[in-house]
Amino acid sequence: MTAVWRLDWDESLSVGIPEIDAEHQHFIKLINKLNEAIVGRIGLEEIRRCMQAVIEDAAAHFAHEEALFRGWNYPDAEAHAGRHAEITRALHEIMMRFEHDGLEYELIEAGLKVKAALIEHLLSEDMKYRDYCCASGRCGSGE
Repeated sequence: MTAVWRLDWDESLSVGIPEIDAEHQHFIKLINKLNEAIVGRIGLEEIRRCMQAVIEDAAAHFAHEEALFRGWNYPDAEAHAGRHAEITRALHEIMMRFEHDGLEYELIEAGLKVKAALIEHLLSEDMKYRDYCCASGRCGSGE
């Protein structure tokens, strides 16, 4: 089961902006650690800590992206920020359900939902701004 959940960074996930790629790589490590805690049945407190770390990392990353968008005059900044807000709400709802129920099935389901929401965002929404940035010459610049 661990192999099914494991995420590995590769260049297809790159947005071409080194600082954002580094944040995405760190995020994937946190998701993998959450996966290992759930699959390994490490304990509710460790799983809770891992989930909270993912949520906090996502919030900080989203704020960083949004600040960059303002500086770039990214035309889809508002829509992208709206998706960030939706994901943040969903993550908090998942955490609340986990805190309330705390059963093994709910843990696995919560972990899968957290992973799916954030990875889907990276693969779909973040690739849109990657294309915009590359077209405007920002790829690889770290701006």
